[in-house]
Amino acid sequence: MNITKHIFRLSFIGLILFASPTTFAQELKGKQKKTMTQLQRDIMYLASDELMGRATGTDGEKKSAEYIARAFAANKLEPKGEQGYFQKFSITTLRIANKTSEFNVNGNALKLYNEYYPLSYSANDKEANSAVVDAGFGIVNDDRDDYANVNATDRIVGINIGSPDGIHPHSKFLAWHGISIRVDEAIKHGAVAVVFYRSSEGVEKPSGELSLKMEPSAIPVVFLDQVRPNLRDFSYATVKVNILTDEDTGYNVIGFNDNGAENTIVIGAHHDHLGQGQHGNSLAENSNEIHNGADDNASGTAALISIAKLLKRAKKWNKNNNYLFIAFSGEEMGLLGSKYFVNHPTVDLATVNYMINMDMIGMLNEEKVLIINGVGTSPAFTSALTELDKAMVGINSTTLGNSGIGPSDHTSFYLKGIPSLHYFTGAHAHYHKPSDDIENLNYEGEVYVIQHIVDLIAMLNGQGKIEYAKTKDESKESGGKSRMNLEVTLGVVPNYGFDGEGMQIDAVREGKPGAEAGIIAKDIIISLGGMTIGNMQDYMNALGSLKKGDTTEAVVRRGDQVLTLKVQF
Repeated sequence: MNITKHIFRLSFIGLILFASPTTFAQELKGKQKKTMTQLQRDIMYLASDELMGRATGTDGEKKSAEYIARAFAANKLEPKGEQGYFQKFSITTLRIANKTSEFNVNGNALKLYNEYYPLSYSANDKEANSAVVDAGFGIVNDDRDDYANVNATDRIVGINIGSPDGIHPHSKFLAWHGISIRVDEAIKHGAVAVVFYRSSEGVEKPSGELSLKMEPSAIPVVFLDQVRPNLRDFSYATVKVNILTDEDTGYNVIGFNDNGAENTIVIGAHHDHLGQGQHGNSLAENSNEIHNGADDNASGTAALISIAKLLKRAKKWNKNNNYLFIAFSGEEMGLLGSKYFVNHPTVDLATVNYMINMDMIGMLNEEKVLIINGVGTSPAFTSALTELDKAMVGINSTTLGNSGIGPSDHTSFYLKGIPSLHYFTGAHAHYHKPSDDIENLNYEGEVYVIQHIVDLIAMLNGQGKIEYAKTKDESKESGGKSRMNLEVTLGVVPNYGFDGEGMQIDAVREGKPGAEAGIIAKDIIISLGGMTIGNMQDYMNALGSLKKGDTTEAVVRRGDQVLTLKVQF
């Protein structure tokens, strides 16, 4: 198909909005060329080695933010950050135990990282000096109370990190296999510190790597690296945890098209990527190479700039809403920028009509299938997308996902009660690798995706503020734990376009639990942790029931085979 002839041609929306189809087609022919050229120019810079992969907190990410700000200014968007176009937020880039940490038992000092180490759930700069009591496995439920005969008030509590019936997915105490739940229980009983230990070599040690994302508890938490039956010979101890931290600054970039309307549409894309793998999300063997992130997410960022220009100039029909354009940072580290924005908004969130997120829209496949997630967050989306399906150009079909929760920035808005969509052209072999470069992109396909987004905005233009709807992820089947707070991960990339039974894997991250268990690309997970996996939400619920240190089973379908694989988190 000739892109210069067909892209941006008169669509179903165009028939509604413009009286002269011939004039519209001729006008769009010139716009389409400019959009293609601009996309290529923007992506070429954003995905260049000069920006060193745009890792949050680096000079490359700041250069990316400055480039976007200049583009917003060129499109005459009003600055809507907290410092001009910029909204700054802090990120933690280092957490490591300081040698000033101390664990002294019965007058004997233990060696850091030789005989003990702090855990991620530990408070920082906290010290406890007290008698030690052993609380067994630290479990309190309908079947047992390990504190029944233990006075933990103002005491350091020892907890066996194992389980009464073993660490396995069918344990009746599965919900208590994690660290945080047992620390929280110890705090309820008045503990001033917790010391975990193991009574068997067969129980895996907890990780000594301190998470950059986990919120700490209120007390010191350490692991005693000794195998012993209990801590009853510990009469008195001093536990002091000091953690060295370092912080950098991330930059959201925010521009506003103020039409004087009552409601505002948020259009967003994250502009950060993996840098040289310094934050640990690379799928490459040599993760210290530059990850340029052409599709992830220079493609979405460039589209953000293009749509800002298109909507600014579409003066005949687009005055019913204002438009807030946001380039988020920190997405690759856990949606940090978008979470910061919704908690520190620069517009009244009550006036936000809906949100459209573009994350990886630059590799429309040969089948020309566009994936749109979050459709269930408003009934208006379903009806509008059904109508658009009748007259799509350059896109053969759409795969629609209902859930408002997913691994990108739309989730932050959905969790604030805002209808939210995620446009996506699918995972691929270059995902989170240095090979995600500009020569792999389908620029023509991306222009079709941009047109689809503009058509959808036009379709919803006269409907006022659309209705918000909760999706199935709000059922709280995993104890109230949302996608944002999962303690564990398999380290796999789902196939978001797969609509069969189970969850198909597109890629597996080396060295992570999934890869160590033997999961490979194209496997379909049908059970995890004893729970049946029918779809991605089932998978998220299963992960939500698991904790760091758990050992469980994953059942996968691989071609005609069904395999049971052991997973250690």
